[in-house]
Amino acid sequence: MTDLCTAPAGPEATAVVRLALASRGDALTPYLFAALERRFAVLGRIDPELTALQRFGVAALTVRPGRSAWAERFYKSGVATRLRSANAAKQLLRFESRPDVVVQVHALFDQPLAPTALYIDCTHHQSAERWPAWNPLRGRALDEWYRREQRAYDAAKHLFAFCQPTRRSLIDDYGIAPEKVTVVGAGVNLPQLPSARTPPRTDAPRILFIGNDFVRKGGEVLLEAFRQVRRQVPGARLVLVGTRPLIAPQAGVEVLGRVHDRSRIAELYRQAAVFCVPSFFDPYPLVLLEAMAFGVPVVATEQTGTPEMVTDGVTGTVVPTGDVSGLAAALLGVLHDPARADRLAAAARRDVEQRFTWDHVVARMAPALDELSTAGRGR
Repeated sequence: MTDLCTAPAGPEATAVVRLALASRGDALTPYLFAALERRFAVLGRIDPELTALQRFGVAALTVRPGRSAWAERFYKSGVATRLRSANAAKQLLRFESRPDVVVQVHALFDQPLAPTALYIDCTHHQSAERWPAWNPLRGRALDEWYRREQRAYDAAKHLFAFCQPTRRSLIDDYGIAPEKVTVVGAGVNLPQLPSARTPPRTDAPRILFIGNDFVRKGGEVLLEAFRQVRRQVPGARLVLVGTRPLIAPQAGVEVLGRVHDRSRIAELYRQAAVFCVPSFFDPYPLVLLEAMAFGVPVVATEQTGTPEMVTDGVTGTVVPTGDVSGLAAALLGVLHDPARADRLAAAARRDVEQRFTWDHVVARMAPALDELSTAGRGR
């Protein structure tokens, strides 16, 4: 198992390893794939996402009341999995030569034509236990999903886990051999690290929240904590970015909804006194790394991979999940002590530079990918 603190980061050339890269779409995909291409010989990319006609068919088969339940059934549909798998196979067959390894992001499709290394944020066991809303399947459909997931993990030659809880789930819940699972973390989704910012000094400090699932990411808890913060810092503001939550107007709260302009997002980070996403379940919240890269002090909850991203008291503040008073105290601790806030922010930025770029992630993947290539050519 690789130590995230000591793994090398250099994009050394190991071009003898020929990769194919497969993903059905994820915000991290372009950054991970670019880092893999800097280090390895990549024969091509596979995008097995459903065509418009396939999407229509799966949507019709999985329709349910409520957008969230429908979306979860849509993505976890057995029909959708089989269609994505067929799309991936067709694309791989068009390659001029066979790759040594296919690096596949997540496990929403199968790829049996070449050795596969899966990159996994969380397992279904984790999400079903920690956030049942992500588990809409019941009965035979749920049993089939677990069987399909088990087959994918068993068939993969190696599994790259985002964090230790996911590694433990793969071993304990799915019986995967420990030596087959490596924790590699993730990187910050930015084309380059931003320049250093000047921390804002104002009587109206901004607490920034960015998240598209307001309830799961602890938005309601943050609103309660913010009311406590305002009693001591009357000018404080809470800026909510993401989907528009159905909340009553509240003093100091600004709801921006979705912000697609990356320059505007950068501006919001530079204006923030503290960044906070107090999630109930979030396998590996990459938005924390983004805030840390901008040099914003972060406050987060002790769930799933967050303690591996944020070192409490060193690169940020980690509080118990769902603890309103603890969250308010952590936010006030940052707002009342600018010197401490600056130390946390500077340490967080250094940590991103030293551990959390996508080149670091690929460096941690490299030994297993090299070994898979050697084993494959020895067959």
